[in-house]
Amino acid sequence: MGLREGHKAFQEWFTPRCRRRAGGTLLFIWAVGSSLYPGEHWIYVMIPGMMWFMTAWPPELHDKR
Repeated sequence: MGLREGHKAFQEWFTPRCRRRAGGTLLFIWAVGSSLYPGEHWIYVMIPGMMWFMTAWPPELHDKR
C-alpha cells in the first residue's frame, strides 16, 4: 500500500465520531496528567486533543444565524 492509499484509508477511518472520541481521550489524559505531574509539557497533548475534538462537530452547530 502506497502513501496515498494509506492516507486515503486513514481519512475514511478517522470519521467525526472517531475524532471526537480520540480528542476527548487526549483531553482526559491531559487533565489527569497535568494534575498529577504539573511540571511536564502537557500542552503537546492538549493542542491535538482540542483540535480533533472541536473540528469533529458539524458546521451547522457553529453557524447559529
